[in-house]
Amino acid sequence: MSLGAPKCLIDIGGTSIIRRQVAAFRAAGVERLILVVGYQQDQVRRHLADDPGPFTFVVNERYAETNTIYSLYLTREHCGEGFFYANGDVVFDRQLTQRLAGPDSDGATRLAVKPGRCGQEEVKVIVADGRIARIGKQLDPACALGEFVGVARFGREIIPAFRDTLTRCVEAEGIVGDHFEQAVDRLCVAGHLATPVDVGDLPCGEIDFAEDLRHARETIAPRLIA
Repeated sequence: MSLGAPKCLIDIGGTSIIRRQVAAFRAAGVERLILVVGYQQDQVRRHLADDPGPFTFVVNERYAETNTIYSLYLTREHCGEGFFYANGDVVFDRQLTQRLAGPDSDGATRLAVKPGRCGQEEVKVIVADGRIARIGKQLDPACALGEFVGVARFGREIIPAFRDTLTRCVEAEGIVGDHFEQAVDRLCVAGHLATPVDVGDLPCGEIDFAEDLRHARETIAPRLIA
C-alpha cells in the first residue's frame, strides 16, 4: 500500500496511528518513548513537534533494505529495564497496553495475541503449557493459537538474552531483512518465558493493505478509547 508517507501517520478516526500509540503507552506508565524512523522521517518529527515527549529518535539509514529485526537492534542500548514494543502500523488504544502491563510490575514478557484461524501472511503463535513455544510467519497455521498483533511488553529478565540474540542475528549472521519475531522465536525455543495475552476482544489491527485501512476506519475506530 503506497501512501507517500509513513504508515504511522495514517488518520484513524481523527487521530494518527502514532498519536494513538503514544497515548496508549503513556496510559500504561511509559515515560520515555523511542521511535525508530527512516522513510520520510521529517514528516514524523514534524507531526510530533507539538507533543512534549520526551522522544528519542533512532534513525535507520538502511530502512529500504532492512526490516524490524534491524530496527529493534538499533535500539538495543536504550532497552535495559524492559520495554513495550509496537510496529508502527498497528492501531490500538490503552486497553491493550494496560492489559499487557498486567496488575503487577513483575517484569514478565507478554505478547498480544488475537486467537483464531491464521493464513500464511499472519505472524503465528504456537503455545504449549501456557507459554509461547514458537512465533513466526513460517509456522503451520493448523498448530497456531492465533496471530501476534505486533504489540508486546518485554520484561527486564529477558532483556540481556534478547539483546545478545539481536546482536548475533545482525552482526554475526547478517540477518537484517527479517522480522524481529525471528529473535523472539529463538528465545522461546531456548526456554525463555513469554506468555500470550488474549486481545481478541479489543479493537486493534495492522494496516498492510487497503482493506485493512477500511476495516480500521469503519470497524476499529468507533471502538477506540481516545
